[in-house]
Amino acid sequence: MGTNDMSRRAFLGFGAAAAVTAGAAGLAGCAPAAPAQKDAATAEPTTAGDGTPSFLAAPAVPTDVQDTKECDVLVIGLGLSGCCAARAAAEGGAKVIGIEKQAQIGVIGMAGDFGIYGSKVQSDLGMELADKAEVVHQLMKDMTFRPNERMLNYWYDHSGEDFDWLIEASDCEVLPTSATPASGEKECVIRPKCYPVLEGYDRSSELFPYFNGTVTTEPSVGWCMESCQQIAEGKGAELMFGMFAEQLIKDDKGAVTGAYVRDSKGVYTQINASKGVVLCCGDISGNPDMLYYYVPWVEGTAPFYPNVDVEGNVANTGDGHRMGMWAGGHMELGPLAPMTHHMGGALGVDAFLQLNVRGERFMNEDIPGQNIQDQLSRQPEARSFQIIDAKWPEQLACQGTGHGFVNYFVPDDEADQWPAVVGEDASASFTGYTTEQMFLDAITYQADTVEDLAKQMGLPKDAVVASVERYNELAHLGSDDDFGKRADRLFPLETPPFYACEFGDAGMLVCMGGLECDLDLHVVDDDKNPIPGLYVAGNTMGGRYAVEYPVTEAGISLATAMTFGRLAGVNAAAGL
Repeated sequence: MGTNDMSRRAFLGFGAAAAVTAGAAGLAGCAPAAPAQKDAATAEPTTAGDGTPSFLAAPAVPTDVQDTKECDVLVIGLGLSGCCAARAAAEGGAKVIGIEKQAQIGVIGMAGDFGIYGSKVQSDLGMELADKAEVVHQLMKDMTFRPNERMLNYWYDHSGEDFDWLIEASDCEVLPTSATPASGEKECVIRPKCYPVLEGYDRSSELFPYFNGTVTTEPSVGWCMESCQQIAEGKGAELMFGMFAEQLIKDDKGAVTGAYVRDSKGVYTQINASKGVVLCCGDISGNPDMLYYYVPWVEGTAPFYPNVDVEGNVANTGDGHRMGMWAGGHMELGPLAPMTHHMGGALGVDAFLQLNVRGERFMNEDIPGQNIQDQLSRQPEARSFQIIDAKWPEQLACQGTGHGFVNYFVPDDEADQWPAVVGEDASASFTGYTTEQMFLDAITYQADTVEDLAKQMGLPKDAVVASVERYNELAHLGSDDDFGKRADRLFPLETPPFYACEFGDAGMLVCMGGLECDLDLHVVDDDKNPIPGLYVAGNTMGGRYAVEYPVTEAGISLATAMTFGRLAGVNAAAGL
């Protein structure tokens, strides 16, 4: 059909070293920052007189505790990892209390991708999955071999069965392809992402290969978490909302035995946990002091995590990291990995020519959005323009595939045949399909000449013309001698009209990195010894990501939150 057939230890961490010497995302990039967070990446950190960051100073123990509650396992934070931990611990026979400072479970409206392996869903769809060595080794390369490879191995080995566990009590519709419309008969939907695999796509030839095994829960991950909540509560778990954990409790042997929590009125409760506490409190990007200290290179990148607590403050403020460090936990070495992937322009992050605000080409454009943002953040004004000519529909099938790429052109008169992926009624997450009208609605500038396009963009005409001429020369030569882009994605810009899509700051959803832990998810101290009774999962844990958030595996964030959340709950209930 049409042109292309549909066939992310405190002082000894990176921050200290750096002091001495990161609704749904739109096609033009990620959503804008929430007002309460705009200064998070630019604020100067507050310090004590000796230069110690203020967030490392533990608060005084509350003296006005008005209530005491008892449980086996206390889960702090009820996002995906926390919901999984609470359910798993309750299923393991533990008396569970879970607390969350938001008014409800911590659902992110745009989230739904799960990068998993070995699920019955994938098997039933006949999806061919890459083997563990290929996937894990690629992820380790993407993250410069800084993560704990054993953590990634565990994710690969268990994520499929954990996903099946996650959805087992839900009545959901599983769709066979990315473009298949949901029937509307069921509220919960699962669809494969970027599937079937793009015809002719060869992972082995890609600079950043994409693994086509991800599935997406629609309309979001929310129904999976609600299921966990219902099962946990059905097993006797007490889940409390609008409650803030402020400090962990340790006994005289150094074991964590509970926490002091308060409600929005300042009323304190001591919760004792005989088997342990699981920290599932999210990341640090809503805490300016922590973000600036640990990830100084994201200065100017706006966080836009959307969720707020019952007091109206952004919810991801590193509570678990701080409580864990106050209790003796070791902050991983890092560098931490901001989730700053760009979603591109009218044609996503496809490998069309990119010019900076000086009219100069500055990179090999054939890279995913996370890496595009890395380059963009180092350019003048952190802006660029993607330049396209009229032949774009026939060039989509030659592009890379995966998170943020556009590969399929649907003629406008056939759009009604593809309601799940194009048009006003599209219900699927971004899947790489477009029509001419969608393209025209999303472009920033259009002109009949390169000179006029340069004028509209506000760029120096001579520099733009020279850059386009050089690019065309390389395209005809069939060799990108300047940046090494593969020849089959090196298209000359010669056929008007010419189009430009402006790329701005992608923004940052979360910052991956946290408390170092062992393979049983015990938080460890500075000597790498486990702290008894203290477990960690989700974006509060370390070991999963470093340097760079990898987008070669879409949905790995939710998948590892699920898998390690479940493991933490199981281990805490068993007292491992």
